Amino acid sequence: MKNERIHSTLLGVVGAYLVYLAYQLFERRAEADAAMPPAVSIVFIAFFALAGAAVMGYAFVLWRKSSRGNEEQEQHKDDDTPVK
Repeated sequence: MKNERIHSTLLGVVGAYLVYLAYQLFERRAEADAAMPPAVSIVFIAFFALAGAAVMGYAFVLWRKSSRGNEEQEQHKDDDTPVK
């Protein structure tokens, strides 16, 4: 179960980084040179923001699933112990 939690945590970090990249592109869109047209910049901002939000949402779902699995395992461990 620890592996699933580490996996979901790393996915959350990746999602947060994608949102951070979108924010940085949004902040610097006015001072960008003519190398990238504004429409392309907006497309990349939207892509990074949506992808980051989706990855963070998926990481949250995995994290909740792993925590529920841990609770169920703890309940099954209690059920398997013999009563004395």
